[in-house]
Amino acid sequence: MRYIRICFGGESGEPGMTLYEIDAKGWVHRQVQLHAEGSRFSPEDILMCHPVVAAAMANHPAADEIDADEFEHMWKEVAADRPFCARIPDPSSPWAGQISSGNRVFDVAWAPDSTPAAGWECVPGFVNLFVRGKPEEARSACAAVFIVDAIDWYALTKAA
Repeated sequence: MRYIRICFGGESGEPGMTLYEIDAKGWVHRQVQLHAEGSRFSPEDILMCHPVVAAAMANHPAADEIDADEFEHMWKEVAADRPFCARIPDPSSPWAGQISSGNRVFDVAWAPDSTPAAGWECVPGFVNLFVRGKPEEARSACAAVFIVDAIDWYALTKAA
């Protein structure tokens, strides 16, 4: 993964920054804008539409590459504010569930402190949300997470 921080001035002149986590193929996995009014997490179009050119982003005069530890430190400061967390009955506990989108049903797991077993893929945009299947299912589940309002959750004693 590459981690890029872009510092900018907001519309009213206040300082801000955007953090990106980008994989080797150019897909953005996590993105958040930090500014005076708070944080704004990635809209679905950044995660779903198409890869970015990370090298061009990193070469922008307002950008610099940071290491994973620095990215994670900043991410953890704001992750609990992410609107998606309100869709989980208790984000501090493991859950399993299903997301229905069109004629597809995705088995998902929320694992706050662990990684699910083999056969589960991390959903782009998240570090604790997993889908049963291959990377292609993970990308499709990502789209479904942003489009579908309802997720049918049930509690687990430990992550799947």
